[in-house]
Amino acid sequence: MGPGKVSYPSVFVVDSKMRPPPMPPKPGSRQRKEVIQTLLVILVCVALCGMAVEACFIYHLFTSKENTTPPDGPQISMRKQEKEHAVTPKQKLFGEMKPSKPMAQLTTGKKLVNGVLLWDENHQSILYHIKHKADEGKLIIEKEGYYSVYSKIHFMEDNILCSHSVVWVTHRYRGNEILLLESSKLHAKSRDTDNSYLSGVFHLYKSDTVFVRVNNCTLVLSTAAENYFGVFMI
Repeated sequence: MGPGKVSYPSVFVVDSKMRPPPMPPKPGSRQRKEVIQTLLVILVCVALCGMAVEACFIYHLFTSKENTTPPDGPQISMRKQEKEHAVTPKQKLFGEMKPSKPMAQLTTGKKLVNGVLLWDENHQSILYHIKHKADEGKLIIEKEGYYSVYSKIHFMEDNILCSHSVVWVTHRYRGNEILLLESSKLHAKSRDTDNSYLSGVFHLYKSDTVFVRVNNCTLVLSTAAENYFGVFMI
């Protein structure tokens, strides 16, 4: 205390309520924010460019469809479609619905050559993954499997013994003929007509052939419902 009993405050006064000044920002955090902002801007630009390209593709698609529409209206296009679908019976058979497995059916036997029956390929014939060697009357198998083989002929009695058979030729037996089905009938010489039907299931290999042989019978050339020969995979 000084003279006169006057009290003076201390020179060093500490205010406990004051906080320390904030620290300056680190230089690295500011750079990170700038990089993130730049990346966000680039991503937004890429997304906008993608939307623009997609819009151009959609516009081009719709304009191309409009250009392909005939100018005369839908009636002309319907008429064109009707003309395209107006096909022959044979095209219709194979165009609308195809068999699920290999099959063949030949109708209306033409003539006999050395006892082998030759067949016509008309609108009622079916050939699907099976070949027909027309000059030899043979069906050639293209896929191995179990096949149902059948044949029917309408003939006239020409001798006492008339035989109708289906013959198989395979490379596994060095080309020798194997008799699959046969029907033999004894007749008097009455010149009457008769029918013979054969059917059976056999395991056939690729490139095997089957054909129909008729002996001592005069074939009656009639409708396709009376003379036919076919195979189909089961």
